[in-house]
Formats: sequence, structure tokens, C-alpha cells
Amino acid sequence: MLSRKVVTRRGRQFRGYFPSYKLGRMVAWESLLERDALYLFEFSPGVVSYREQPTLIQYSDGERIRDYYPDFELVLEDESRVHVEVKSSAQLSKPKVRAKLLAIARHYERKGLRFRIATEREIRREPLLTNLRSLSYVRGRPGHSLPTGPELTRAFGARALRLDEMGTVLGEDAVVRLIAIGRIGCDLTKPLGADTTVAVSEGEHHATILL
Repeated sequence: MLSRKVVTRRGRQFRGYFPSYKLGRMVAWESLLERDALYLFEFSPGVVSYREQPTLIQYSDGERIRDYYPDFELVLEDESRVHVEVKSSAQLSKPKVRAKLLAIARHYERKGLRFRIATEREIRREPLLTNLRSLSYVRGRPGHSLPTGPELTRAFGARALRLDEMGTVLGEDAVVRLIAIGRIGCDLTKPLGADTTVAVSEGEHHATILL
């Protein structure tokens, strides 16, 4: 259950829903920057699950107790949790916003909880974001069945190959779809193309967090 209703009709801010492959449901977002952050959560192997507006946090700003709803909670591979606030650099430049978030961060620190702020500098890094958007589209597209992890290991072992080299065996479209679902790994912070170095992912997960 969410702590509050996320998507409303009030205000001029963009709002919508993101189709999460990882969660198997639609995830509500309240700004375009939040929407873009969801691509990083989706494709971070170290993020096992996440949810929006997870809980009510009550903190002191030095004058009174105030309510705060973190934008997202991430559950990591080691079962730890981190709350994420998504804010643009322009918003963070405002003294009132900075003071509020500093008080919130101190509250988390006192409670021994993890909290971080993510801006467009982390969320909209290129070519990472463009790669993730493309992979998100491919992942949700119907197609032929794909080889399993063990089948890929038998075929390629742990060898690093160019995407087009692996594509001569599987088809380049299949390789891209395998990257999208995590069975083939590559460096998504670099442009994705025929000369991209790819390899069969080791195990089902690893702890990489793209944010």
C-alpha cells in the first residue's frame, strides 16, 4: 500500500505511470525526472525491487515535527533498503529546499537509515539513459523465445565478444533482448552498438546499481 495517492489531476506537473517489468505492475511517477529515474531502478541488477511513496517519515526541522514522503524505496540485493528523493539541481539551489532536505537527511542519519538525493546529473547521464529507454522498449516487445542462462553459458562460456559476433549465432535482435532482460551483460554507460563488448551474465544477479 502507498502512504498517499501519487498521481492526481491537480497542478501543472507531469504525472503518469511506468510499466515495470521488474515489478510486474504500473509504477506511479510525479515528474519527468522521477520517470527517468525508474529506468535506472529497472535495469540495476543490485535493485531487487522498489516502490513509490513507500511510507510516512516524520522529522523535526528545529521548530516543529513535519511529514515527509520519500519518492522511492529501493530494496537492494543484500536486503538493505534506501530511500531516494528525486530533485532537480535547480530545486536544490533554493535555500528552503536545501534546508528541508538537510533536516530530513539528519533524521535518517540519527535513525541509522539510508537516504540519498538523486538529481538529473545522475539520472540523465548519457548515453546511459538513451540505452535504457531503448532496452525498455525492446524488453516489452513480443518475440521468439530466448535461450536460457545455462544455454548461453554452454554456447559462449565466459568469453567476451562483440555484439555483432554473438549476433551471428543468435541474431542481433535476440542479443539486444537478452541484454534487456539481463542474461547478457555489457557496459551500458557506453554507446550500444555492433561493436559493444558483451558476455553472458554470471548468475542471476550482481550488485550493480546504476544510480
